[in-house]
Amino acid sequence: MADYITDNGTIVTESMIDDWATQADSAFQGSPVDIEPVDGRPWEATAPMRPRTIRLPDSLWSLVEAKAKRRQISVSEYTRQVLAEDLTAVA
Repeated sequence: MADYITDNGTIVTESMIDDWATQADSAFQGSPVDIEPVDGRPWEATAPMRPRTIRLPDSLWSLVEAKAKRRQISVSEYTRQVLAEDLTAVA
């Protein structure tokens, strides 16, 4: 396994990963954090979508287009996924 270190310097072990997998399989029962299931995924078309406008420099837009192309998805789909991932990440 590659070495993974958290932001606070904790080294992630195989045992920790196994514990997290077990907790996930049991729907985090007994967790100190209340986990509420969410229907659908934020980046999927589970709700009506409207076009939005953002301003980006050409250099950043090129990176977005290239990444979407490598993933073989649309720029819109890629943008939704990246935004949802960042906004729903546990801090």
